[in-house]
Amino acid sequence: MYPVHMQALRALVQKRVLGRTGAVIGFGLGLLATLPAPARAGDVTAFVAIPSPAENWEHGFGAALSSTWFNVVTFEGEAARIPGETTDTGMSSFTASALLSPPVGALTPYGGVGVGLFRQNVGSDSDIGRLKAWIVGAKVKLGGLVVLKAEYRRLDLSGTPLLQMDSRISAGAGIAF
Repeated sequence: MYPVHMQALRALVQKRVLGRTGAVIGFGLGLLATLPAPARAGDVTAFVAIPSPAENWEHGFGAALSSTWFNVVTFEGEAARIPGETTDTGMSSFTASALLSPPVGALTPYGGVGVGLFRQNVGSDSDIGRLKAWIVGAKVKLGGLVVLKAEYRRLDLSGTPLLQMDSRISAGAGIAF
């Protein structure tokens, strides 16, 4: 509450216009009035991805579902599919991420970590393992509903993967809810 509100409540209590109960209710309503408007809780985005090293992979695609808490922490679940150079080569991944995402107007820069599983296949060979990701990116909300997203992920695949992938750049669009 602002000082002017406190002075007005104090004056009303001293003149016995409001009792203590009325002052408490007035103070509570004053606090509620100062809260910011509720933020969007999350978004669903679809994206295209460019993995590195590029000689092993084609452009991929995926989708992510995110939920923002306290307007600064985002939890995200993502599924991605990256095809290899040949039709019998590819990688699927599923990642859960925790991100710090303080909004700056319509722009929300973010960064954090992710863990998950991946499955690679090359011909009849396949490999399933764990992945770790360092993530940085930004989202822009247009009109409160449309979300544009760009990010960089530094990947660490467990064991000896069939094909190396050390990073990925992606860009996508979606809707906020």
